[in-house]
Amino acid sequence: MTKPSDFTPERVLEVRGDPVANETKHADREAWLFRLAGVGLLMGGWAVVATHHSFGSPAFLIETIVLAGLGVFAFLAAARAVRIAVNTEKRLRLGLLVHNMELEQMAMQDDLTQLFNRNYFFERLERELETAKAFQRPLSVIAMDLDGLRKINDAHGRRAGDEVLQNVGRFLLGQTRASDIPARLAGDEFAIIMPDTPAAQAETLMTRLEKHLASLNIVDRNDLTLTVRASLGCATYPDAGDSVDDVIQQADAAMQVQKDERRASPPSDENDGLTPVPPVFRRAGSS
Repeated sequence: MTKPSDFTPERVLEVRGDPVANETKHADREAWLFRLAGVGLLMGGWAVVATHHSFGSPAFLIETIVLAGLGVFAFLAAARAVRIAVNTEKRLRLGLLVHNMELEQMAMQDDLTQLFNRNYFFERLERELETAKAFQRPLSVIAMDLDGLRKINDAHGRRAGDEVLQNVGRFLLGQTRASDIPARLAGDEFAIIMPDTPAAQAETLMTRLEKHLASLNIVDRNDLTLTVRASLGCATYPDAGDSVDDVIQQADAAMQVQKDERRASPPSDENDGLTPVPPVFRRAGSS
């Protein structure tokens, strides 16, 4: 299993131009055009005032009307500019919020399985372990490694292998609780963080996952039915240690013990499908 010391970011996120920015520039230009038009009209009005006709004369009334009109226009233009600025800011904030949510989702999710990715798994495990220490609560981690995925890839291509991984992702999402954190760490390696979960409860889930996954038939786009097995191991804080490395290493060691035992034992149909058998390849509908 991948350890925190082996971690490298899976990808570099590229932040591209936001279309909201172009809309903001257009709104700014429009607001400045209104301001310039208002300034120009005011300057024309002051030029009329400069003629300085006597009070009550027709020229004076004209000047007053012109200045009043310019004042109203300036007020309306300023109000429109403010309204444009407010609406633009709202759209920009909403766009940034959606953009940040998309980036956050990309940063924590595995594209293929829709599970959490390795980066988020180790960050979350660190936080959950600190919480478990602070409140003296158990924390369990299940490590899972698919058996036979390489044979599926070699025999039927990586598309078939991807179908298996996608189905396993949906399977784990359906079998775990809302408080659990299922993740794909790398390739055919998976893990589940189970906050506030003692060892006995984690063992029960592990047994259920193992049993149900063994009976999971996956039909790919070529109508090929694929069956895959998994080796699982569990570790629980505080018995497994008080660091992320300790918990991960013990879960990985327990999983490896099961994998070695399966390799050493012959296949049998009397063990409820838990004995390792080669992946089954058959056309859907065939016997």
